[in-house]
Amino acid sequence: MDKNTVFSKTDAGREALASRPPSLGPRLRSLLIMVDGKRRVEEFGQLLGGDGAVALLEQLEQQGWIEAPRAAAPAPAAASVAASAPAAAPQAANGASSVVIEVLPLAEARKGVVRFINDQLGPMGESLAMKVEACKTAADLQAQLPRIREGLRNMKGAGVVQQFDQAWATRLPPA
Repeated sequence: MDKNTVFSKTDAGREALASRPPSLGPRLRSLLIMVDGKRRVEEFGQLLGGDGAVALLEQLEQQGWIEAPRAAAPAPAAASVAASAPAAAPQAANGASSVVIEVLPLAEARKGVVRFINDQLGPMGESLAMKVEACKTAADLQAQLPRIREGLRNMKGAGVVQQFDQAWATRLPPA
């Protein structure tokens, strides 16, 4: 395994964190929580204090809970034209570009918020992530926002709360 490989959680991996299957023992679970799409294999070796990280990462990959990035397919010409479209966004009266924020369906928003909490807080955010997973309506999810922000602020600081608000709070379905 290449020491520079960067793994990220799959949907199955995020589900495994929530459902705690018997095959996801404590050491594998801890490592799965640490997989954030930014750390290299070499860093996991340093965090876990040895070469055991490679074997554990291989187990997580075999179970389908993590994946290495795939090579990107070349974009068709139409897609590259569409990708340049935001640069030509209409100008608002004050000269700023107008930005359209996509509101996500409840299930997708809930999954994204849980992923953000897990990536930022790891095991410390487990109870908060479980509360978000238990949300059955958009109103339930909106009601959790103050707790989410407080937890992120207390454990990671105001900068992470701002990241959360930019990435997810504005995209949640209205109550």
